[in-house]
Amino acid sequence: MNESEAMQLLLSDRRLFIETLMQIEDKSRTLVPFQLNYIQSDIYEKSTGRDIYVKPAQIGASSFFICDFLIDCITVPGTTSVIISYDEFITGRLLKKAQVFYDILLERIPSIPKMHHKSTYEKTFPQVNGSFFISSARSFTSVRGETIHNLLVDEFGFWQPGDAERVFAAALQRVPLLPNTKVKIVSTPNGEDTDFYEAFMAAEEGKDIGKSVFTSHFYRWFDHEEYILPCDSLFALPGDDSPELTNIAPEEETLMRNFGLTFDQIRWRRFKIAEMESLRRSGETRLLFKQEYPEDKVSCFLTAGDMVYDSNLINERAKECYPAPFHYLFADIWYQPEDGVKYLLSIDPGLGKTSESVGQVWTFTDIEFKHCATLCGLYDEPDMAEKCKALARYYNKAVIAPEANLSIVPHLTDYPDLYYRTDPITGKVGKDIGWLTTRTTKPYMIKELNVNLAKIKTHDIRFVSQLRNVRWIGAGARQLAASLGADDHHDAGCIAIVCRDSLPVERGLVGVSGWPDSWGR
Repeated sequence: MNESEAMQLLLSDRRLFIETLMQIEDKSRTLVPFQLNYIQSDIYEKSTGRDIYVKPAQIGASSFFICDFLIDCITVPGTTSVIISYDEFITGRLLKKAQVFYDILLERIPSIPKMHHKSTYEKTFPQVNGSFFISSARSFTSVRGETIHNLLVDEFGFWQPGDAERVFAAALQRVPLLPNTKVKIVSTPNGEDTDFYEAFMAAEEGKDIGKSVFTSHFYRWFDHEEYILPCDSLFALPGDDSPELTNIAPEEETLMRNFGLTFDQIRWRRFKIAEMESLRRSGETRLLFKQEYPEDKVSCFLTAGDMVYDSNLINERAKECYPAPFHYLFADIWYQPEDGVKYLLSIDPGLGKTSESVGQVWTFTDIEFKHCATLCGLYDEPDMAEKCKALARYYNKAVIAPEANLSIVPHLTDYPDLYYRTDPITGKVGKDIGWLTTRTTKPYMIKELNVNLAKIKTHDIRFVSQLRNVRWIGAGARQLAASLGADDHHDAGCIAIVCRDSLPVERGLVGVSGWPDSWGR
């Protein structure tokens, strides 16, 4: 094989090109051949062009994408590659890494297109009209109106609120719908109240229901072959320095049984958890391990802190969640209406353009609170009211229990079965429609949901996810529960639960629980 044939072979096989010609600095600061690890190999082999990745820390995902994009820039004429990170420091590191890759390749193939240093954030290759652009989300403005062929959104879970709309959406519209373009979203988890979580969960639900064009990829820490700790390591914890560990905890036993983890992997896991717990000041710092080093798609998105609701019960509910099998009257439906069953439709109205309006259909027995359907969207009060009335009629003329803080109530008064606030002691029905959420009644709502959490049967991940946003704030007598993120689905569930006794009974009575007009004011 002559030199020309060898180069053609390398150009036709990207993995062979990288592993033959590229070098990378390993964690011991030694320059070594860039041999793809297991996760990098899987990223390469299973790319669809539109991909979103949840990955452990420090597995080389960004390095792979930088290398891949750079090769495109110098081998495919006219290519523009853009990488957007979340802060200036990381941007500088990524730019330096791109420069190192280029210098290594130039040393081995002096004939590659020469790099022109146009600025501190862009490198161009005039011979092939290629450009490589790296910026932070905070400083990103545009790419001079150019088409983007490769786009990497790096550590998306750590982007600031609003950056997804301001930066990512704009950049995404510059990527043409062509087979050779690439859009990659990659991050370690950073809680559920992030655009990254929403994008990943939409991709998890799949393209078949039209909620995402991205393919989801999830990597556990033990997919990375480097995360092991031998028994003779200086970092082995006291008691973990024997080849075979005997004090295996139930959680470790489950990992070994389900995923075949070795003692060296368990030993590494123990050290990293102990390392995280060494940082303890308050809250559950142990959760930081599963955030940095995911083990499953539920626990990795938990954030450290003091959750009001039982995390084990939330995890159980989350494992039971799945996309709604039916869609009707703008609602996601898990359970269709049954003859003779009484239903309640709770409403947490939003502000139309800035926050979601959420309606949930529930039915209750002594042993089970079943969440049957969810209607949600950026609907204003009149539109939301009409949609909810139609859905309530579908569910056997369900009782509608709106949240009364906003102006949705006037648009519901023509519906015959509404929730009325009543005196909780006398049972006297008041004249005011809807549940009144105030600083006084909100703790009661949270308490009612909390004590009944074990009874709840739901498959809506949006509702379950928002349970984690409710945290204890303060200490002692001043401690109170507060939502630290979105809570519209959560509040709709709370309203349903506190108004559940308003369902009609045999005598046709409506409204046997609630609060007087002045309560909570």
